[in-house]
Order: sequence, then structure tokens, then C-alpha cells
Amino acid sequence: MNKTYYYNFKPLNAWLCFNILITLLIGSCFLCGARIWLYPQMYVLVGAVLFSWGVWYYKYVRPQVMAIITDESIKIDHNNPLKWSDIAYAEEREVYCCFKMRKIIALIPHDGIDYKYNWLQKHNAGFTAFSIPLYGLLSKQDEAELTALIDKKIGLRRG
Repeated sequence: MNKTYYYNFKPLNAWLCFNILITLLIGSCFLCGARIWLYPQMYVLVGAVLFSWGVWYYKYVRPQVMAIITDESIKIDHNNPLKWSDIAYAEEREVYCCFKMRKIIALIPHDGIDYKYNWLQKHNAGFTAFSIPLYGLLSKQDEAELTALIDKKIGLRRG
């Protein structure tokens, strides 16, 4: 089994509206005349808008991998894979994130398991190094499927 789950971000959002608005605004400046191209500030503005479009595309249009599950391991985001045999248990938790209580699945490794954690895994608030968000970042179908798969593989404590 090799299953990949993706984040479910909605591309139609405030950032898209901002990009459209700022693009129309700068486009209207160029309609005033060709002299606008003589100002280096306009090149900076156009570059900033193109960068904003690029970041929006990367975040909301391009698929973002949330988890890759194989028979041997689970890899969450860009973190190192965690073998199923190294997980002591999994539990549903409520953690404080973005000024709200959010539901996650925390995968707790056995004592003595030494993984190379990245910076984000070491510096988190309430999340464990291996946590799966269950607060609207995945589709409802993927959340249910992923929860059932983890429950089947290692058992899930609900709390």
C-alpha cells in the first residue's frame, strides 16, 4: 500500500482577491502611458506582484502533500518518515493553535527512538513531532480514511 494525502486548501480566498485588485491597479497605471516604464519603482512593484502570484499559486493551486503512508512508515509533511513499528500509540488531542482549540492526531514514538527532527518538529506548541491536523486542512473523506487507517495500524486513543 502506498497512499498519499493532500491538503485541501481553497484557492478562492482573500489573497486571490488582493492579487487581482493589485494587478488591475498596476495595469491601470500602465494605461496612462509608456513613461511609467522609466521609473524603477514600477519594476519593483511589478516584481512584488508577480512574486505574490507565484506564492499564491504554490500554496493554493499546486497540490501540497500532507502525508505519505506506506506499509512500513508514515511521512507527515516534509518531516522524516516514522516507522509504524516505532509508534507506541496514537491519540486524538485538542491543542491550542491560531487562537482556537484544534483537533489533531498525535503519533507518539516508543521511548528511546531517536529520529533526526527538523526545526519545525522541535519548536511546536502542543503538537508532537508527528501530528496530523484534523481541523479542515484535509477533505472530510480523507480525514475519515486517515483516521481509520491509523486506528487499524496502531490503534487510536480518543480523548
